[in-house]
Formats: sequence, C-alpha cells, structure tokens
Amino acid sequence: MSIQINIDRTGFPVKIGTVELWFDSSLENLRRFFNVEEIANQKLKEAQEKAKHIHFPEEIDVESIDVKTIDAAFDVNKEFIAAQYDIIFGKGAFKEIYKKYPDIVALEQALDDVGAAIAKRIEELEEERVKKAESKKNEYLNKKASKKK
Repeated sequence: MSIQINIDRTGFPVKIGTVELWFDSSLENLRRFFNVEEIANQKLKEAQEKAKHIHFPEEIDVESIDVKTIDAAFDVNKEFIAAQYDIIFGKGAFKEIYKKYPDIVALEQALDDVGAAIAKRIEELEEERVKKAESKKNEYLNKKASKKK
C-alpha cells in the first residue's frame, strides 16, 4: 500500500492581457523576484556583449542611422525586457506574451504594473500566513490550557 501526499504549488496566477502565467511565490523564487533588476542587468550586459560589434552613436543623426544599428538596439532592449519577464514568471514566459502582444514598448510599460501587483499580492499572502500562524498558536495554547484544568 502506498501513501499519497499532495503538494500544492506556492504561488498565484497573473493575467497579462489574455495570457495567464504563474508566479511562483516560494521562498526560493522570491529571492529571484526581489533581485529581478540585478539579474536582468546581467542579462543586459550579455546582450550588449553580443551587439558589441555594432556602433551605437552618442547622438542620433537621422541621416546616419542604418537599419542594422536600429535592429541591434531593438534586440538589446528586447532581450532586457524578455529577461525580466522570464525571471519573474519562468523561462519562456516572454515568448508566450510576445507571441500574443508583439509590442515591446507596451510590454516594457506593463512591467511596472506587473511588479506592483505581484508585490501587493505577496504582502497580502504574508498577512494571511501571519493570521494562520497566530490562529494555530492560539489553538495550541487553548488546548494546553484546557488540559491543565
């Protein structure tokens, strides 16, 4: 005979447009979430290294810009945004969102809302956890007190 123990994933769904993703709120993943900018900046450096052979001018002169430079700049920015989504929601999340919403500016702007909404939900979950822990503590103390009588 075997014993079956179910484990519920820690986290909650986050809907971006019509795309539903899962935010893993485990302690292990929260460390990554709170360091998302640091990790994303590392990914940005990697993307910039790939594009190092392209010269990005200090000032933009419309007549001197070529398509190759514009594409390289776009790719670097896109990789930076993609890294943030993938860090928050897991590998492949950006690809899924971008497939449905191929608008890098809109997805970049949505990142602030995503971060704020997730942070708020994390606070709510922590408040619930504290209430449950307090309730269990009181239940234990009541049982202990009733045994003494």
